[in-house]
Amino acid sequence: MAKSKEFSLDDIDLNDPLSTLTKSTSRVEEVMKKSVIQPGFEQQQHIANSNISLRKQRLERKMERERTRGPQWFNLAATSITPEVENNLKVVQMRSILDSKHFYKKNDLKVLPKYFEIGKVLDSPADFYHNRVPKKERKRTIVEELLADAEFQKKSKKKYREIVAQRNKTHYKAHKIAKRLKKNKKK
Repeated sequence: MAKSKEFSLDDIDLNDPLSTLTKSTSRVEEVMKKSVIQPGFEQQQHIANSNISLRKQRLERKMERERTRGPQWFNLAATSITPEVENNLKVVQMRSILDSKHFYKKNDLKVLPKYFEIGKVLDSPADFYHNRVPKKERKRTIVEELLADAEFQKKSKKKYREIVAQRNKTHYKAHKIAKRLKKNKKK
């Protein structure tokens, strides 16, 4: 709260009374800057209610906190998840399937993350002829790249055939029917 200073006759400069008057009006203007009532207040159609309950204030603060990760994470915003982004995140989580010979650390999260950023890899001008993917072969998402990759498709088809062969070997249908019968018998 601003402290008001009382004026005495000693403060008034008789040679320049205008400067004393401007000093006092500038103090009033400083206080009015913090005021709710601003110029044009009477023309407003809707006046904001300043009497918001504590419960509602807490709820609003909580909603505001959830929009970002916090100052420790440089206020990383929650990214909106589209189907393309969701598929990319699932592929990244299942990256051990992409290259079975490479070891990856186990994922900490079983659900998709809420706060993340998606970056873009920029090609180096020095690797123009050697380490660059031509524009014709570039895809928008990781999933599209994998579907276009012939070697990955070959591996996935081979794995699929192995799974089908394993199911046929163990008489999958017979096992499924027996399981259903056992379930019906319990009822």
